[in-house]
Parts: sequence; C-alpha cells; structure tokens
Amino acid sequence: MHVVDASAPEATTAQHNGASEPVTKRRKLQGREFYESIGSPRTIVAPMVEQSELAWRLLSRRHSPPNTLCYTPMLHSRLFANSPIYRTQSFQPPHLDGNITSDRPVFVQFCSNDPKDLLAAAKECQDHCDAVDLNLGCPQGIAKKGHYGAFLQEHWGLIRSLIGTLHENLDVPVTAKIRILETKEKSLEYAKMVVDAGAQVLTVHGRTREQKGHNTGLADWSYIKYIRDNLPREVVMFANGNILWQEDVERCIAETGVDGVMSAEGNLYNPAVFETSSDWDKRFPRMDMIGREYLDIIRHQILPHLPLTELLSREPSKRSRKLLNEVFKDSNLTPIKSHLFKLWHTLLPRHLEVRNAVGRASTRHMGPDGDPLFEYEQCLAQVEKIIAEELERNPEEVDAEGRWAGPDRELEEGEEGIEVEVGNPPRKVRRCVPWYRCQPYYRALPGIAKANGALKEKVVRENTPAAKSGVVRKAEDDGDGPEHKKMKVDDSCDDDGKCC
Repeated sequence: MHVVDASAPEATTAQHNGASEPVTKRRKLQGREFYESIGSPRTIVAPMVEQSELAWRLLSRRHSPPNTLCYTPMLHSRLFANSPIYRTQSFQPPHLDGNITSDRPVFVQFCSNDPKDLLAAAKECQDHCDAVDLNLGCPQGIAKKGHYGAFLQEHWGLIRSLIGTLHENLDVPVTAKIRILETKEKSLEYAKMVVDAGAQVLTVHGRTREQKGHNTGLADWSYIKYIRDNLPREVVMFANGNILWQEDVERCIAETGVDGVMSAEGNLYNPAVFETSSDWDKRFPRMDMIGREYLDIIRHQILPHLPLTELLSREPSKRSRKLLNEVFKDSNLTPIKSHLFKLWHTLLPRHLEVRNAVGRASTRHMGPDGDPLFEYEQCLAQVEKIIAEELERNPEEVDAEGRWAGPDRELEEGEEGIEVEVGNPPRKVRRCVPWYRCQPYYRALPGIAKANGALKEKVVRENTPAAKSGVVRKAEDDGDGPEHKKMKVDDSCDDDGKCC
C-alpha cells in the first residue's frame, strides 16, 4: 500500500496541460520520515532514458514486491517547462502517470543545468509524484554536449543551486542520483555536498562517469559502503549497480548497508528481477507470456487514454498528420521495439526472422483496423509458436506440484550455466535459465572485451591537439549494443549504462 502523510491537508488546485484538478497539498516530509511515508521501498526500478515509461513501470510493479519505487525516464527540464507537447508526450497525470492507485510511489527525474527551468518543470508535476529527482549520473555523450547529468560533477556550486532551489520551493522532496568519483574520500565529499544542498534521498551508482558501454566493468560496492558508513543514518540511501538476480538485492543491502537497491538493465531484461516468490515460473517468466502481458498493458491501459481512436474516426481528409505524429511519439509507444529486443534477447539470435520482424515493426504501420500494435502482435505470435514447439519437443522438468523445477543445479565440473550464491547460509549453485525465459544479459568485462576485439583503444597520433594536450582517449564501444555479440558468462558483468 502506498502511504501518504495527510496530517496537514490543504485544498488547492493543480494545473497540468491546461486542465484544473483539485488536489490535497501534503505536509512536506524529509529524510527517513519521508521514506517511511512511501512504504520504505527496498526495490527500485531505475530512471532509464526512454525505458522506464508508465507501461514498463506497470509491468515491473506486477512482478515486484509491494511498494517497489519506480522512477520516470530522465526528462529535460527546459523542454518540460516550456513545451506543452513534450510535457504531454512525457508525463500524463492523473489517469496515467502518477496515478494514485497504479503508479505510486514514483519519482520524476529531470536533467538540468538551470535552476529556474528545473523549478518550473518540477512544479508542473509535483502534485502527481512523491519526489522530484535530479539526474547527476548520465554519462552519455548527449549529456556532455548538453552540460547535464554526470558532467555537472565538477560544478558543485551549480548543483547546490539546482537542489537547493527545489528543496526551498517545492511541495515534495527533492532527491538526487550520482556516480562515484575517482577516490572514496572525494566521492564521500561529493555525496555530503549533495545531501547538504537538500537531497532527501541519495542514490549512488557504483561506477564512474567513464564506465559505460563495453568499458562498463563492475560497480564498486565498497565505495557505496564507504559513503553509507560516513553519512548520518537519517540520510536515506539507495545503491545501483551489479543487480543481475534477486539474490543480489539482499547481498547488496548486507554488504553496503543501504536502504534500497536499484536495478536498470537487470529490470529491462527481466522485469521480475525483484520477484521473491518460491515459484520459479514467477521469477523467470516465459518471454512469450511477459510479451503478451506488456502489449496488453499498452492496449488496455495506455491506448484508451490517447487521442488515436478519435483521430482515426475522422474522415481521412480531416485527419491531422501533425496530431497523429504527436500521438506516435508518446513515451509509451516509442520504446516498444527496444523493450522487446531486450525481453527476447536470448531468442533473437536463434530466430533471425523474428529479430528482423521486430526491427521492421512500427506503431505507425497500423493494421486494417487502425491497430498501432498490429506488427508487434505478429512478432509475438511468432514467438509464441516458437516456444510452444520447443516445449513440445523438450518439456520442462516439473516438481511434485507440477510446477517448473527451476534453473538451479548442484555445482559440477563441465556443466553449463552461471555460478550463483543462494540461500542462508549461502551456498553456490549452477544456474541455467532456459533460453525462452527472461534472464539477465551478460557483458564482457573491459579486459575480455578488448581481447575479443569488441573494445578498441583509439590511437592518438603525434602532433594532434589530443597528443599535445596529453589527453588519453578512452576505449570505445565497437559493438552494436546489448543485442549484439554475446560474451562468455564466466567473465562477464551487467551493464547499467542505460541508467541515468
């Protein structure tokens, strides 16, 4: 249950996209009192660029413990504040985003480098979320070009202003997500500054700004523990990085002392990564069934609230192509392809016809009845057929109750699978999840990626500006992304590169 403090309710009216709606202004809580008011979540779905939209949050909540906290995708504060179209495509309360019964607790994340823009954007959504988060962790090139995310970490004065402005002027708390710096001491100093500026929840991603793509490597939990041990207990803190299995959640909390654990790509490849059930079928759902559930959420919970049906009911000559294009840019429709590539990542290399079909599919290629999901439904039908045939040929082993017996086996030499530590007291098992079930993606560590040729060092030629300045180029990702070039699992790690 989502708990809200209402000890001092005050009637007011909220404006969003031109519509007025009554809301109850809440007493602004801080620190641990705020954390407890939203149910003290221990599992958190990370903010991911164009990946943690409402439809995905709804799917993730179904397969996660109650009170799992979800973040919106990273939103651009200036565009959100000044563009009604961008705002409508990105965040649509109260029936969709921030719905009090289906999308809470939820934090809205913004990237920004201007306190005025950030405050204006945050005020547009503060009545429909539990907190507003400042992105200080995005390591991508677009963040460097736009001067936001992790590329603000040298500008502490600006960060103080951004967080402080929200802390002093918003009705809901402000939170922040950072990456570690080059030393534990510097990382702690940075974290203290962010908290002192007014952040009520601090999320620490245990990787540096340079760790991304094939250069991602493992997150360093020792940095997170050092920060946790040296901050007051009143400071609520989440950890991010290295969450592949449900067992990693408890292990991370035990090793670092944080209040909750965030997952990015682990969640994208298996939205049931936080599932604690003893039913293996729930922890590693079949990808045809999770695909069915995902498309049904879009069809039944998202599409009815979009103006697509009304637009298509008009005479063709009276339909506005501009309005149709705006609908197709809705944040719940644009990520479908990417989500299916990740959900089905172990099937696609085996069935290139499905991979090609997903690659060609688009919501703009509507079916005979104007169905924007028509081509994706065709892809799902192929997946369902493939898995049905596989299970007919190779039925799964079941237990006495007729349920899937699960992926874990005793450690034996030469057996396929991944070594995982489970149970209390802990013991190691060999885990081999069938290819037709949702499971994490493993990425080679930088040293292995270089040996395999997936990661290459750029040669700095003499007499170039880079050589003269002494700048050393970072290793570059030479692959085609998470769906390309599977690596050996024994020398691999997860990649939270999409997480901001």
